[in-house]
Amino acid sequence: MTKRAKTHPAPKRAKTSSSAEKLPLIEHLKEFRRRLSYIAVCVAIGAGVAYGFEHQLIAVLLRPSHGQDFIYTSPMGGINFLFTICLYVGLVVATPVIIYQLLAFLSPLMRGATHRYLLLAASAAGVVAAGGVAFGYFIGLPSALHFLLHQFTTIQVRPLITIQSYVSFVGLYLLGSALMFQLPLILLFINRIKPLTPGGLFKYERYLVVFAFLAAFIMNPTPNLVSQMVVVVPIIVMYQVGIGLIWLRNRQPKLGRLEQLLAADAERQAERSSKQLRPLLMPPVPTAPALAPARQPAAVQPLSPHRAGRLRSQSVRL
Repeated sequence: MTKRAKTHPAPKRAKTSSSAEKLPLIEHLKEFRRRLSYIAVCVAIGAGVAYGFEHQLIAVLLRPSHGQDFIYTSPMGGINFLFTICLYVGLVVATPVIIYQLLAFLSPLMRGATHRYLLLAASAAGVVAAGGVAFGYFIGLPSALHFLLHQFTTIQVRPLITIQSYVSFVGLYLLGSALMFQLPLILLFINRIKPLTPGGLFKYERYLVVFAFLAAFIMNPTPNLVSQMVVVVPIIVMYQVGIGLIWLRNRQPKLGRLEQLLAADAERQAERSSKQLRPLLMPPVPTAPALAPARQPAAVQPLSPHRAGRLRSQSVRL
């Protein structure tokens, strides 16, 4: 019996970006579910850590209320209040992980989105979000709460606010402040997916100003123009910073291409000049005259016996 020849399996092809982009919908849903599970685990860990510092967190959260008393109207109100605080702190702690997982899911749509770029972007977004939360807590939130809690009080009208509504308002306010500072990074992410131009962004600036005043009225509903500017000015400044970053980001490849063209042109000019100077710098090498080839002597033919006998007879006669 003859042995069957062993067939080696064909080597597997490495997945390219084009094949990764053409995954079926079910694969994208599985990846999205997996990344959501990572986010949920990180938020749960952050909330568990926050539960160990509940008293300090409650004191920090109630400080902008200027000594206002709060109530809860159900037996589970206190537990819900504590759970909400821990959940918000867990979301703040897990902000870099949330942004990283979101960018990793959208990375096939972005040009040149390497692992290092995703880590740097997530870290920058976390730092900027922390700065937005600090700005909202120390600058925007005290003025907004002072207006809302003390502007409409009289002898017969007193604010009686539940702690759940207060926590919800503070959480949404700080979330809006964090998103407001994320505007430059959001523009950069959009530029990765679809290139933007500073001229096109300047055209939409009028709409941004209208949006900034609407956001200021929602976040800080006071007729005081100075309090409104606390929200309007940072939004406009962040938009201008985003335009500047996009201009710098889109200008770098053009500068690199220009440098490559200049270097190639300089190399061609140097090669052309060297070819022109080579005959002038190197003297011609004298060449010896060509000699006629020497004639080869004819080959000596051996004498046959008959011819040798005739030669002997002639020599005897002589």
